[in-house]
This record gives sequence, C-alpha cells and structure tokens, in this order.
Amino acid sequence: MENNMIRKKNLWLSTALMLMLGSCSTNDSITGAISLSDVSHSECQSHSSSRTQDYVPSTFDDLYPLQLRLTYNEADETITGEYINYLISCDYKDAGMNVEQDADGTLILNPWNESPNLVDCLCPVNIYFTIRNVNRENYHLVLNRRTVNIIGPDGSKHLETQTDYDNNISFKKQSVITINLSHYNN
Repeated sequence: MENNMIRKKNLWLSTALMLMLGSCSTNDSITGAISLSDVSHSECQSHSSSRTQDYVPSTFDDLYPLQLRLTYNEADETITGEYINYLISCDYKDAGMNVEQDADGTLILNPWNESPNLVDCLCPVNIYFTIRNVNRENYHLVLNRRTVNIIGPDGSKHLETQTDYDNNISFKKQSVITINLSHYNN
C-alpha cells in the first residue's frame, strides 16, 4: 500500500514538473500548429505566349515582377500574404498556396496550380492567403521548395532540392515584408 502511495506521489510530482517546464517559453517558441485560411487568387491578368520568336525570358520579370508580400498582425497572430504575378498555364482551373512548418520552425510556402493541359500561354495571377497561429517575429522562410531530377552532361541523374527563396525574415522592425523574386531563379 505504501509503495502504491509513493508511486502516485512520484507520478504527481513528475507530472507537475513536466507541466512547469513545459510552460516556460521564449517569444520565439512554437506553441501551436500554424494553419492556412482565406486562400484565393485573382483572375488571369493577361495572356503571354511562351514560344514566340521575340520571346526573351527576362521579359516576364520586367512585365510581371514576382513578389511575395507578407504582413504580420501580432494581435491576431496572423500573417496575410500576397504572392504577386505567379505565372501559370492559361488553362488553369485553380491556384493556391500550401504552408508547412518544420520541427525547427522553418516556414515553408509552396504555391500550386491545377492545369489539365500544357498550353503555349502563361498567365500571371496573384495568390492571397492568411497564415494563422503565428506567434513569432522571426522565421526561416522557404518559398517554393521542390525536388527536381537533374540530368548531367554524362547522362547521370540525381535529385536536387531547389527553392525560390531560402532566408530568414524578421517582423521586429517592420510589419510588412516585400521579397522581390525572379521567375528564373533556377
């Protein structure tokens, strides 16, 4: 009986200690899972052929500058985002943004689109989204992380991870961050 009481007391003390230690946190700790809401997109802003004789790749960056704009709202614990001039196939059915958070706190944003066919036409759209349960001012942000199959000059193949942006961001001094990107990063 006494052993049973000692076990219960130890269990209670262990639980109390774990709760006390678990409640200690810093401003940049991860306390809950982020979520995505309010995902929408604009209509196609214009149509551009991708295979014309006068096609110059830099033209898309000049005509449709690719940007990611993030606005932090500390009171609501949200980041509203705009992915501006995302180029997709003109026959797209839908477009949006996925968000993940790695165990180390890295925020990963991956745009997506549904296009049933590949057509000789590109269309810039803006994707709008809200990330909820954001409780940090600093993040390591990765945009458009993907794995591609690379074929070397000798015919060898290997997988490579590519991103459009992979860096730290901070909302400590500013609530709006605009990241200028290129349609031709990789």
